[in-house]
Amino acid sequence: MDDVYQPRPRMSLGRLIINLLTLVVLLAAVGAGLLLSVVFLNPYLPFNPYPPPTLPPTLGYPTATNTPARFLPPTWTATISPTPRTTETPTPTEEPTETESPDDGTPGETPVSYRFEADPQSAIANTFINGEGCNWMGVGGQVFDASEAPVVLQGVHLEGELGGAHVDMDTLTGGATVLGPSGYVFDLADHPIASSETLSVRLVDQSGLPVSDPVAVTTYDICEKNFILLIWRQVAQ
Repeated sequence: MDDVYQPRPRMSLGRLIINLLTLVVLLAAVGAGLLLSVVFLNPYLPFNPYPPPTLPPTLGYPTATNTPARFLPPTWTATISPTPRTTETPTPTEEPTETESPDDGTPGETPVSYRFEADPQSAIANTFINGEGCNWMGVGGQVFDASEAPVVLQGVHLEGELGGAHVDMDTLTGGATVLGPSGYVFDLADHPIASSETLSVRLVDQSGLPVSDPVAVTTYDICEKNFILLIWRQVAQ
């Protein structure tokens, strides 16, 4: 044979290391792709370093017969509801004549207007309005119509002076359901302050016009009387 056999050169160590590193990188890329696919399908797996937040449970729909409860403080003392005042048409001594009401045109009928009056105020400790305890002082209550049903979205206005500062605040009933469906609360201070009828509360309509007389409020500088409870009721005039 003319040709001389030449042995095949062996693979160098450096080339072998490069091939092994390439294989490791390839396997790592495949593994990372599989891991991302699993996390995408179930992001709540324990090895996911950035799981999404847990959604809160969904509340059920209220039933059609749901009746809102009326919440009152544990030391609440029931008060007698005032009897609505009714107007009577005087009986004429002479021959009666027919009069028409400007509203509905019914002969002989006197129109009745409704306003609100407040029960006597009660001063109690803040044990249920919020968690501030004695580090708070406020005025609040509920509003009821002539049939003793709660009145929601009724305007309530408070103004006057407290601790040498002018106070002018407005709110709507229904925002403090801890007192009941028509509850309302005014946050006045971060501690009890004594005052003698320098504050007044009244109910107003959507235009800001009064639908009740102003009621003067007395506050106290003791923890046992740092919440003034004022209940309003609709009565006929």
